[in-house]
This record gives sequence, structure tokens and C-alpha cells, in this order.
Amino acid sequence: MKLEDRERVDGTRVTIGRRVSYRKGEKRVSKRYAAEYRDIDGAQQFRSLGTTSRALARRKAIEIQQEIEQGIRPVKDSTATVEELADAYFSAVKAKGVAPKTVWKYRADLNKLREFCREAKLCIARRFSETDLYRYREWLVGRKYADKTVQGAMVLAKQLFKWAWRQGTLRDYRLAAATFPKAKAKPQPCFTSEQVDQLIKAAVGEEKAAFALMGYAGLRIGEVEQLQWQDVKVRDGNPTMLHIRRGGSNGSTKDKDERFVPIHPKVAEQLGSARSDRGPIYCEITQRALLMRLKDLCEQCGFKNPRQYKLHSFRHHFASLCANNRVAHRKALAWLGHSSSDMLDLYYHLHDEDSLQAMQALADEGADQSGGEEPSEGNLRATGQSTIEKTPQAPEIQELVEALCGATERAGFEPAVRFDTYTGLANRRFKPLSHLSGCPAGRTRATV
Repeated sequence: MKLEDRERVDGTRVTIGRRVSYRKGEKRVSKRYAAEYRDIDGAQQFRSLGTTSRALARRKAIEIQQEIEQGIRPVKDSTATVEELADAYFSAVKAKGVAPKTVWKYRADLNKLREFCREAKLCIARRFSETDLYRYREWLVGRKYADKTVQGAMVLAKQLFKWAWRQGTLRDYRLAAATFPKAKAKPQPCFTSEQVDQLIKAAVGEEKAAFALMGYAGLRIGEVEQLQWQDVKVRDGNPTMLHIRRGGSNGSTKDKDERFVPIHPKVAEQLGSARSDRGPIYCEITQRALLMRLKDLCEQCGFKNPRQYKLHSFRHHFASLCANNRVAHRKALAWLGHSSSDMLDLYYHLHDEDSLQAMQALADEGADQSGGEEPSEGNLRATGQSTIEKTPQAPEIQELVEALCGATERAGFEPAVRFDTYTGLANRRFKPLSHLSGCPAGRTRATV
């Protein structure tokens, strides 16, 4: 490629200039600058810099030199479509061996993105911008999808283009700065302990133990279905601990971590005497059948809005039970099998005894001040007093504290002012101000 106005940029091996071309024998010089250089393999390369400014072209030449020194290979503009990226990403996700429900969710959300791009006529993936992402969100909201569904689809769209950038399919990741509000969780139904006990009493057969394990151990229904006798730890012939290591897909828990949950007395009552058998404890429990049975029992027991309850409502009850009984937050998370949980945080905020006690202390403090009583040591700070004199101190420190308490506000910042007369020279600290004229004898005069 021939360049006009060539210049080798200082500190680099990159030459910039305006590209020259010929058409029908007529010479044409481009207004934009281009760069000529050799890449990390020594091959000669040409790159349009996309600017008419010579100063900006020099800066871009320096960036090219930095890429060469760092061994970064330039990515050519991809012609891959959004649908091709979505297919490749979905295949990569499936190859990781994720749970079937996760596969289903990825397929559904990627299909939403495909449909939007077809309607918006967005074909080439590299042209999908941040503005298009926000248009996609408006499209989802217009389709009346739930807030959490919209948020999940937006997150997956960003993941798709970030994955393509990391794979080298796209030159850059243009959605990095895109943000959107987090979906607020809707209130979920939660059983009370009285309702859980009522359901256990009304249930029959293995239903009783399933309700107890979910309501008083926080187990998921899948973990109940796959619980085995060897997962029940026994001490002195009595069950004491549950070892939760199954319940999700691929023979592990949902979060892939094992956990231990102490056995509540009401769970121990339903488990019965410990057995040394191996294999599943419950053989008749299935999620769909138990859910329908639960809704029927809620109607029989006269619960308000009985059809709103789910099997997961038992797990919410267990989280609320932990909060009500001031179980340590980290311990409750370990029992539930979470590293963090918005659900548990909500219940702990609702039952935060420390917060209630702090608010009550503020109310008591206000009552003490308005009643004119002697302030207690707990609210001395509010009345402008200090607890330092009430704290035992060394004699030297106590003497200093007393001296500071007796000092005036201006002490230590400027010298004190004395009033003397010329007749009392013996009592004066400093030399009289005789150089000042116009002060009659016997008149009071300030000396510093």
C-alpha cells in the first residue's frame, strides 16, 4: 500500500500516512490516515486509523507499537451474526455439564435475544451496541416479562458478547459500561410454625417427614427425595445430624457443596429410630405430587390464600425460624447451603433484635432528657458531659483532666489579660507600656 505524507512515529516502528489509490488512471489520496508496520510474526500489515487528525494518528500508532510489544494479535472485524454467537455460546455452556434447568433457562433467554435481533434487523454481532442492549430491555418489558426474567435475560446478553470478546471473535466488548436496575424480589409466602405443625399433623405417610425436613431443617424438595440412611449421623442410638450431599443434578447439591444440618427434635420424631440400611429413606416422595398434595392440605386446614403456598415456603419458614431465635447469620447460611442469601437477609432485618433494642434505647434516652432526671452514664454524651472523669485514671492523668475541665474556653490560645495601675508597679508581671503617650497617671491600663 502506498502512503503519502509518510512519517515514522518517534519511538515506534510504525509509519503513518494517507493512503493513495488509483481509479481509471486518476490518483486519489484518502483524507484518513493509515498505518504501515510489521506484526509480531514479522509480516507486513496495513491498518486504517480512522481519523483525519495527524496528532490522533500518532497516538494510535503508539498504541499499535504497544500491542506488538505485548504480543497482542489484532482481531479482524468479525462477520459473525448474533445467532451464530448464540449457538456457539449455548454449545459451550452445555459442554460444561450444567444442570438441565440451567440449560433450559439459557436456551429460553437466548431465544428471546434472537427474536429481538430479527425484529430489530440486527444481524452482525459487532454492530450490537449499548443502545441496542437498552432497546432489548424495553422490548422485554413491553412483552410483560417479570422483572427477574428481564434482569436474567439482560445479564445473559452481556455474558454472550463478553464471551465472544474473550474468545477473540469480537474485537472489543462494547457493553462493559451498560448498567440496569436490579430486580426487586417479590414477597414470598412463608409458613408460621403453627401452620407447619398443622400440616405435619394433617399429612399421611412419608409426607409428614418431608414437611418436617423442609420446615425444620431447611431442605429443598430434591434433597428430601435423595436423602439416604447413610446421610443420617447417629449418636447413642439417636439421629443428631444430616449430611446433605445430594439433591441437585449430577449427584450433588444445587450449589455443589456439601453441608451438615443438626436434627431438630420434630425432625427426629418423624425419622424414627436410626437404621443401618443403605439407600433412599423415602421412595414415594415426588415433587409434583407433593406440591399438589400441599395445596390441598392448605385448603383443608383453612389457610388464607391456600394456593399461594409452595414447597419452598417451608424453607422460608426455616429461615424465619433461625432469625426469630437469633441463630448466627453465618451459621444459618451454612445450614441453608448459601454463601449469601437475599431471602435470609430479609428475615434477619425483620427480626433484628439489636436494631429494635437500639431504637428502644433512643426512645428511653429522649424520655430521660424530657423528664429532667439525672442523665445516666449511657446518655452523658447527649447532654454534653463526658465519662472521662468517671473512668479510673492514674493520678497524673486525673490531675491533668481536672486542670483541663477548669480551663476557660480561650485558655491556651492567647495570653490572659490583666488590669493594673501605674501606682501598683510591684504587682505587674510585665514592663509598663511607657512608650505609649497620652495615658494619665492612675488611669487603668491593660497590660498583656
